[in-house]
Amino acid sequence: MDAAEFRRCGKQLIDFIADYIESLNGNRREAMPRVLPGYLRQRLPLRPPDQPETWERVMSDVEEHILSGTAHWLHPDFNAYFPIGISYASVLGDLLSSSFGVGFTWRSNPALTELERLMLDWLAEMMGMPAHFRNDSGIGGGALQGSASDCVLVSMLAARKEKLTQLIGKDAEPLPVSRLVAYCSQLAHPCVDKAAVICGVRLRRLGYDDENLALRCDLLESAVLEDRQLGLVPFYVCAVLGTTACASCDNLSDVGAVCHREQLWCHVDAAYSGGALVCPEFRPLLQGIELVDSFNFNPSKWLLCTFDASVLWVKSQSKLKDAFVSGPRASIPVDDAPISNPLEQICDLKDWGIPLSRRFRSLKLWFVIRLYGVEGLQRHIRLHCRLAQSFESQLLKDGRFQLAAKTRFSLVCFRFRDSDALSRLLVCRINQSRDLHLMPASVRDRYIIRYAIVRERAVEADVNRAIRVILKHADQLDGKFSNAASIASAIPIATAVATSGNAVNDSEDAEEPVELNSSVPIRKEPSYMSDDLIVGLSEDQLQEKFRQMSREFHRERKSLRRLDK
Repeated sequence: MDAAEFRRCGKQLIDFIADYIESLNGNRREAMPRVLPGYLRQRLPLRPPDQPETWERVMSDVEEHILSGTAHWLHPDFNAYFPIGISYASVLGDLLSSSFGVGFTWRSNPALTELERLMLDWLAEMMGMPAHFRNDSGIGGGALQGSASDCVLVSMLAARKEKLTQLIGKDAEPLPVSRLVAYCSQLAHPCVDKAAVICGVRLRRLGYDDENLALRCDLLESAVLEDRQLGLVPFYVCAVLGTTACASCDNLSDVGAVCHREQLWCHVDAAYSGGALVCPEFRPLLQGIELVDSFNFNPSKWLLCTFDASVLWVKSQSKLKDAFVSGPRASIPVDDAPISNPLEQICDLKDWGIPLSRRFRSLKLWFVIRLYGVEGLQRHIRLHCRLAQSFESQLLKDGRFQLAAKTRFSLVCFRFRDSDALSRLLVCRINQSRDLHLMPASVRDRYIIRYAIVRERAVEADVNRAIRVILKHADQLDGKFSNAASIASAIPIATAVATSGNAVNDSEDAEEPVELNSSVPIRKEPSYMSDDLIVGLSEDQLQEKFRQMSREFHRERKSLRRLDK
């Protein structure tokens, strides 16, 4: 492909992207694809082509095979997971960044290094972060990582290095890494578990309070004391602002105070909610931030930047770089001139995380901030929050529903009153109908339904339609279901498989029916979102899934009765 061909194809691609996004706004596609695992291998050749193919052929396959298997996050009916940072400004910045190569040292790409550091200082000012998190402070600073999972891992590795360094010389024997212990709430994202596995350390998930769903600091203090008495070494706490399941927030003042007293590294994962801090009304969440050692959030969620882009700030850049410096730390002066100004000191971003090379991610941040302005981003955040409040107020007018958690940011968590089973069936029915796409979670061991405002151009009409869809399916499910056959009849599939009343055929369970309006939970779900019930299942698989639900539900009821006796 030469420059002339690139110009021709590039113009077509821009038109294709715009047409695709507008087709979603016009509701001309379904939010979720109708494919099963392995579909693409059945459609595309198993061998690469020997000869070049035409641009037109490639784009034809994109339309026919790739888009047909794509989940359309910008679709008005897509209300799962969290906000997605796809905007035209960010797409253009991302496209440009692909043309400028990569960087690892300052010398390898000066503009990449300096724009990234400046953009993180812009964000720190926009969000009201402490001065020591700025790169121009000379104390702490920040760099872009790929995702929040990367940020949690990087901060844990830095905390591990600091703790091991502190303990050198105190013990005659080297300290095994496996004696180190990290802590987080039961509602923290599973990336904390993954980071602990990679670091080779222990992780304890602790309970949260009933009112705010925040990490209980009394349990944190007790756990630290218990672990020290067992000869273990507490070293790290991951607090959360905006949990994945229900957007709850830990109290940074309380968590930070415990970490300060016990000499633990305090990290804050604000992947979803961090973007809201551009609005001053959300900044009370930062009370206690002066006690925090590191902080991450994702502009790729709520600040309209395409993935991947995750900010990691640290109070002490030296502690971070001590964990990641590779090779000799030789400084390369600019044009061989001496450096007298601290702001002109060489910064090699390869020392701020795991990869040595990095993309020019800051370009899309720069584009978005300049083309929207701070006030434009604030309007975007506030609109999403208003739409979530509108959804809540309309939903609660129907007395069958209750909030499962306080509505925070742009996420509403709700459920059928006193019925996990009906809540579960409602999600399955809605998702299988493709009228909306929702995602469940579990809080307080209760099944909850999450309604998230996701796309940039969400409007009140989207909320109104979602309410109509939810109430329509709720009306169809309303009433009591007394056995496995009635469960199966509620499954929204094209062709129902006949199910007799004795579908629950385990010998110990077969005698009693299943009451779907019971308040006993069917099964504990992970605290993060799970779509394992509904995505990519055939009709037979759906039937078997619901039979399994019936058996598990009935076993739990019998177990509870035995305990009562």
